[in-house]
Amino acid sequence: MLFKIAWKNIWRNKGRSSIVIIAIALGLWAGVFASAFVSGMMKQKVDSVIEKEISHIQFHAKGFRDEFAADLYMKEGAQIDMALHTDSSVKSTSGRVICMAMLGSANQSGAIKAIGVDPAAETSVTGLSKSVVEGKYFEGIKRNPILVSTRTAKKYKLKLRSKVVLTFQDLNGDMVAGAFRVAGIFNTHNGMNDEMNVFVKRKDIGKLIGIPQGAYHELAVMLKQHGIAEATASKYQEIYPEQEVLCWLDLGLGMRYMMEMTGSYTTILVGIILVALLFSIINTMLMAVLERTKEIGMLMAIGMTKGKVFTVIMVETMYLALIGGPLGLLLSYLLIQFFGEKGVDLSGAGYEEMGMASIVYPFLSTAEYIQVFVMVIVMAILAAVYPAIKALRLKPVEAMR
Repeated sequence: MLFKIAWKNIWRNKGRSSIVIIAIALGLWAGVFASAFVSGMMKQKVDSVIEKEISHIQFHAKGFRDEFAADLYMKEGAQIDMALHTDSSVKSTSGRVICMAMLGSANQSGAIKAIGVDPAAETSVTGLSKSVVEGKYFEGIKRNPILVSTRTAKKYKLKLRSKVVLTFQDLNGDMVAGAFRVAGIFNTHNGMNDEMNVFVKRKDIGKLIGIPQGAYHELAVMLKQHGIAEATASKYQEIYPEQEVLCWLDLGLGMRYMMEMTGSYTTILVGIILVALLFSIINTMLMAVLERTKEIGMLMAIGMTKGKVFTVIMVETMYLALIGGPLGLLLSYLLIQFFGEKGVDLSGAGYEEMGMASIVYPFLSTAEYIQVFVMVIVMAILAAVYPAIKALRLKPVEAMR
């Protein structure tokens, strides 16, 4: 009976109740979609960092990442590589020889990071071959081919088959140089990363540096699942204590902090919106209580307990939230599904400069939908408390007057 009375009460003033329901729905719709947009952007950023840049796990000699010194290499890199392939959780690996170099062309020179890779292994880890937009992936040039980014090609005025010279220190600290020709131009849609790196064959740069065969500066590992990266890195750090083994959360600048912030973004944004809606619902229910002062006094005079009055007010508020909340979540879900397939095109907004994708696909997990719904219920309960207490303080005789 109390639930039936509460249902009829909220539709006494259809306009006011409808406005509150619409406000809840639109507020949630905006908040949830904004959260999904940010989550989608961060998810794409993480996928891009893992799949195109650093992989899930990297092995280095201790201290190598501080200065990229050529003599800090893993002597048993090839043996570690072979051992990793016996692990069922490992998808692919790529051993690299890395050095900081001076890149010189006929027009300009500047600092660059030269990464020596095995072409087949590298494409299985970072998919570098799929990012080549001009020329071919280490093909078409017989001796010392090099891959440069579209940004580097523009900066140094390079074309396919252009000659460049890499100058760097070998293991003895002596300056050595090698001539390379551009075999391909790539674009990973990460401006900062592309501008920093060029790729050559590992055997070519290895000869110039003088690094022993089978030794690597870096061993990149792709796993079959994102979620096991940290645990797997810890496991191999114990197996190879003389090496530095790090997962992508610790390799990418600010990645761990970004993931922590992304996890709480939905709670913060939707929480702010719900707090604003909280006062709107309190105001609406307070008006409803004051308008029915005489009626409530009469009900209490004929025997309705304060507990039942409290319950009616609480249920009325819950009805408003339980209509507006799911409606807002439904609108959000439909919009997220639509743009999750079509994408939101932000070309020209400068996101590629920051390593972000120009087309964002909003994404929200099932757990986050449930979290938002629980927050709506909590908000409704809090919004109902003050109006309900106000109703309980009414004295039947004074209310009837």
